[in-house]
Amino acid sequence: MEDEQKVLQNKLLDMAKIFHDFCVSHNLKYYMISGTMLGAIRHGGFIPWDDDIDFGMMREDYDRMLSLRNELPEGFTFNDHLSNKKFKYGFCKMYDENTTYIESAIDTHYIGGVYIDIFPFDNMGNDLQKALKMSKKIKRRKRIRSVLYTKGKRTTALKSFIVKTMQLVLPENYRWYEWPYKVLKRYKGTKSKYVANVYGAAQPLPIEFFGEPKLYKFEDTYLYGLEDYDGYLKATFGDYMTPPPVEAREKHAISYINYDLPYKEYVKEKENKG
Repeated sequence: MEDEQKVLQNKLLDMAKIFHDFCVSHNLKYYMISGTMLGAIRHGGFIPWDDDIDFGMMREDYDRMLSLRNELPEGFTFNDHLSNKKFKYGFCKMYDENTTYIESAIDTHYIGGVYIDIFPFDNMGNDLQKALKMSKKIKRRKRIRSVLYTKGKRTTALKSFIVKTMQLVLPENYRWYEWPYKVLKRYKGTKSKYVANVYGAAQPLPIEFFGEPKLYKFEDTYLYGLEDYDGYLKATFGDYMTPPPVEAREKHAISYINYDLPYKEYVKEKENKG
C-alpha cells in the first residue's frame, strides 16, 4: 500500500512540474494551497499520507489559464464544468489523459485521468463581517447542490422520494456549479482585502497572505506558494506543525487507478461490454 502511495505521488509530482512550467512560460501566478502548502513547509514535499496536489490562482489568472488550455503539452488537459458537461466539480482539474482514475465517493464517482486540482480565488470585498456572511451563503448553496445531485439512497424513504423528485424537476447542469460563485459576483474585477476559495473552505482570507508567489522546496523540485505561508496555514489548520492523529489522516477513496490506460479507452471498453 505504501509503494502504491509513492507511485501516485511521483505521478502527481511530474504533473505539478508540467503545470509549473506552463504557468511560468505564460506568466501566470499560482500558489500551493491547503495540504500541498502544508506539506511543503512541514515535510519539504508531500504529507506522507496525502494523495493529491492542490494549487490556487486568483480569478484573473485562473480564467486566463483556461483560455490557454490548448497550450498544454500533449496528453494533458484542463477540465472544468464549463467545457465538459459531464464534469462533476465546480473547479478545474488537470488530467493526465493517458491514465484512468476513479474515486469511489458517491458524489464524485467520475471517470477521468490522474489529476491535480486548481482552484480559483475570488474577491470578497473589504468588510470582514460581510465576507463571513457571504461565506455562510456560499456553503449553504454548495450543500443544496450536493444534496440534490449526490446519488444513492437517503436516510429515509421519504427523503429519497423528495430528492428524486427534485432531481427530475431541477435537472443537473453547469449552472448549479456556478450558483455558489454568484454570491461574489458584485466583487468581480475589484480590488478586495479578502478573497475566498469558493469550492474549498470558502473562508475569507486576507489577500496579504498571498502576496508575490514564492518558491518553496517540494520533494526534488521547487513550486510556488504563498508569501505569508504562516498566516495562511494558521488560519487554515491552526497548529499546523503538529500532525493530526492517525485516525484523522484523510485520503481519497480510490475505486480504480491505471497508469497505462487512457481513461477514454476505459470508458469505451465499459460501453462495449455494457
